[in-house]
Parts: sequence; C-alpha cells; structure tokens
Amino acid sequence: MNMNWNHKKALVTGGCGHIGSFVVRKLIERKAHRIIILDNMSAYPFDQLTVFCRDIRDLDNIEIIKGDVCDEKLVYEVMKDIDLVFHLAAYADVAATIQNPDEDFRTNVIGTYNVLKASLDNGVEKFIFASSAAIYGDKPWKNNEPPRFREGMKPNPLSTYANSKLWGENEALLFYKLYGLKTVSLRYFSVYGPMQIPKPKSHSWVVAIFLMKALKGKPLTVYGGNQVRDFTYVEDIAEATVRAAEVNGIEGEAINVGTGSPTRIIDLAYVISDLFRNKLGIKVNIDVLNYRPKGDPLGGYADITKMIALLGNVPQVTLRKGLEKTLEWLISNKCLIPAWI
Repeated sequence: MNMNWNHKKALVTGGCGHIGSFVVRKLIERKAHRIIILDNMSAYPFDQLTVFCRDIRDLDNIEIIKGDVCDEKLVYEVMKDIDLVFHLAAYADVAATIQNPDEDFRTNVIGTYNVLKASLDNGVEKFIFASSAAIYGDKPWKNNEPPRFREGMKPNPLSTYANSKLWGENEALLFYKLYGLKTVSLRYFSVYGPMQIPKPKSHSWVVAIFLMKALKGKPLTVYGGNQVRDFTYVEDIAEATVRAAEVNGIEGEAINVGTGSPTRIIDLAYVISDLFRNKLGIKVNIDVLNYRPKGDPLGGYADITKMIALLGNVPQVTLRKGLEKTLEWLISNKCLIPAWI
C-alpha cells in the first residue's frame, strides 16, 4: 500500500452520513489532495453537516455538494477528474426498504448504476462499493452454533435492501469484467459507533437503540434474542474501505468487513446492562419478546480471512471498548437521541 494520496482526488457519495463521514476522516488522515462529498442530506431529520461533519466541513481540501446520486447529469459533472470513488450513498435501512421498495430501487439500484457508469466514462482508477452482510440472509445453524459467512457462500437476500446491495455487487463485478473499471465490493457487517442515529421502526442499529434506551431509563426490548451479529466499530469499517482503494490486484473481489466474532442480541443487551451498572451505576432492565421482525435474519458472523489477507486489515476495537466510546459520545450528545426511542 504505497499510494501517494497527495495527488489523489476522491469522491465519497454519502460522505455526510455515519460511515461516509468516517471514510472522509480516514482520507483526511492520509492527506488526500482533494475530497468531494456528494450527499442529498435526506437520510436524517437533522442537519447532517452539524452532526456528522462539524469537524471536516470547513477544511480547505473538502468540497461538499448537496445532490442525489439519481441525478445523472449532476453525477457526471461531479465525477470529472476524480481518481477514486467510494460509493456509500444508499437507502440504508432494512425495515425502511421493505416498507418503501420504490425508494430502495431508485437509490440503491439506479443511483449505483449512475455512479458506476460515470466512473467508467470519466476514467476513474478504482470504484469501492459499500455492500452489506445482509446479502447472506439466513444459513443453517449446526449444534446451536451460528454460521460463519464466507465470501463464496451462495447469497440469500431476505429484504429488498439486501437484494439491491447484491445487485450492486454483481453490477460492479460486470463493470470490471466487461469494461475494465476496477471495482471492489465490501460486505459490511453490523456497523456501530459514535454519531450513529437510528431511524423509526428500524432494527438495523440495535447498539445505538439499546444505548439510547438505557440512557433514557427505558428497558431494552429484545425480539427473540438468538439473532447473531458481527458488531464492527465504524472506524475499523472506514479503515478497511480506504485500504481497498490502496491495495492493487484485488479488482473484482467481494470482501467481508467484520471482526470474526459472533454476538447474540441477548448477550449484547447483557453487556450494555453491565456497562451501565459499572460505569454509571444505572440498572437497565431487559424485556425479551418471542418474535422477530420481518426481514431480520438470524444472521451469523464474518470469516475475515480474506480481509486480512487482501487488505492487511485487523479490527482494532473490541465490542466492549467500542460500546464505551459510543456511550461517551452519546452522553455528550443526548440532544440527538430521537424522541421516539
């Protein structure tokens, strides 16, 4: 990884979102020459520039453009002279995409195609696509042990979101094989960390929801509890994303980005309860309900062999430490906890 970032101009779609803003910070750390952010600012009911980008929005090498990846003309205009594309803009909520498949198709399929095509036509060096572990869906459990998801497994999307992410992976691969655009797809596992604000009716941001409920003195509602997730700290996700642009010879690959450690949702609730008791002296109650929401897979965890081999990326933040960091941020930003929680 010997990329000279001093001469690189990068585009981050969705760069004013949770993960996207951390990718931008990683590019700043590497002293990228120019960073363009394209974001329609519609994902949250608050000012994303203030919440996610307060520390980066006024830097000299940052340009923020409010616009939609579905605006084909704008995407082509923004793409001029871009070297590297990190495509993170998405309608990124499993529950929301099930309720609104039209928006899922518009943003996650048409928007992704627009960015791919503009990348190809403008001679972009590499295109990094933010995919999701949701493409795996449910796999058989053996002896009550959760499955470890390997990249070669057959996908089994259980939601419109998972299906649109799988489409994005396939289209990116075809753009590489057919047209020579160097693409890499990253299958993010369950991302959490500071600045993550959940949306109504969502079950995709369980760490943030549990921490916020606990801070408000409410019980943690667990739907079933045996679902397994591979909770991955947002800075580790961002580091892997930038490394995917730096490493040569991985074009056309799909790579898991996780920790390789499974956590049951009920166990997450216990860890958070323990954290509040030990750190804040607060008792947190846990309510277990006997059903799962639609589109909520039993899940599994990442096989990260390929990630380590290709990206040299080893997760740095343990779940306990990540929860502590997230809680610290939340305590300082209680005003951002949604009223519905």
